[in-house]
Amino acid sequence: MRKFLKKIRYLSEYIVVVIFLKIIGIFGIDKAADICGFIARKIGILFAVNKIAKRNIKAVFGDAFDVEKTIDQTWDNFGRFIGEFAYVNEMDELELERRTEIVGRENIEKLQGQPFLIVTGHFANWDIGLKLIQKFYPKFAVIYRKANNSYVNRLINESRASDKLRLIPKGLSGGRDLIKAIKARESIAMLVDQKMNNGIEVPFLGYPAMTANAIAKIALQYGYPIVPCQIIRTKGSYFKIIVHPSLTWEQTGDDKLDSYNIMLNINQIIGDWVKQNPSQWFWFHNRWKK
Repeated sequence: MRKFLKKIRYLSEYIVVVIFLKIIGIFGIDKAADICGFIARKIGILFAVNKIAKRNIKAVFGDAFDVEKTIDQTWDNFGRFIGEFAYVNEMDELELERRTEIVGRENIEKLQGQPFLIVTGHFANWDIGLKLIQKFYPKFAVIYRKANNSYVNRLINESRASDKLRLIPKGLSGGRDLIKAIKARESIAMLVDQKMNNGIEVPFLGYPAMTANAIAKIALQYGYPIVPCQIIRTKGSYFKIIVHPSLTWEQTGDDKLDSYNIMLNINQIIGDWVKQNPSQWFWFHNRWKK
């Protein structure tokens, strides 16, 4: 009975999402983003995750920081992300080029066709980042976190589907696909800024944080360069993508230590991005232990 009710709930959620996407698809990306940003700012403060975001921002930036303003802007950014969802993966090359600026592409060209790891986080509109990475290399795999609702998860995956893109779920179920991607010399993209209970503890924005270290393991075992990719919302539904130079590290022969040091470097980089654009990061999850 419990499974049946859960299935009904998931189907109901799926139907609501489909209807929402149909409606929001009428307005065009700019108007849809404006509408959803406005709605998110008005109703977001009513959700429990708003308290989590407030706590996180205050812990990182201190009492003197304007938490309320940042919360308002964070909800606006997230609402825009939702409003843009129906459009991003339908953009043609011309529209994508018009709305995005890519800086630092030479940092990938220097790799001379070698497959690499792109590391990014939940900033601005990360789907724009996933759309753009397909321009950098012939074949890409993206490691993603499954939505709890299997119907919604399938909808999201179908919207991102591409013959140049392999979608690999986090966890044991995606292990085999990851090996296939590595053997096929595909480049791999990961968002590594969320809590991973079975990861390793590494400082992030001044506090110990459980951090997924799969990207470090792949880099050490298979010799993949790690390229940080920063996503910034410049104005409305326009974006700047900064491809930073690949990371450097010294291998000590101790894989645990090397993995820790790589993730420490990555957490410092992502932390700097958060400080540069606080309202464009996804503050709503429990990134740290209470």
